[in-house]
Amino acid sequence: MCLSEMKENQKGLIQKINGDSRFVSRVVSMGLPPSSPFLVLQNDGRSPVLLYSHDTMIAINRKECMQIEVALA
Repeated sequence: MCLSEMKENQKGLIQKINGDSRFVSRVVSMGLPPSSPFLVLQNDGRSPVLLYSHDTMIAINRKECMQIEVALA
């Protein structure tokens, strides 16, 4: 499933980051490498998805969320 499909308060693990090397590098540098755990704080279907991972809150826009494959934890 992609990150944009997750609901609020669900925990997940990053499985795969699709896209060019610049995008993958940016997501990893934000603290979301593959197998990284996270918690979805907000996903209302309109605004960016808010995640909590490694003591940091991260906002990712919806288009980019569709390029990040995740699994439920």
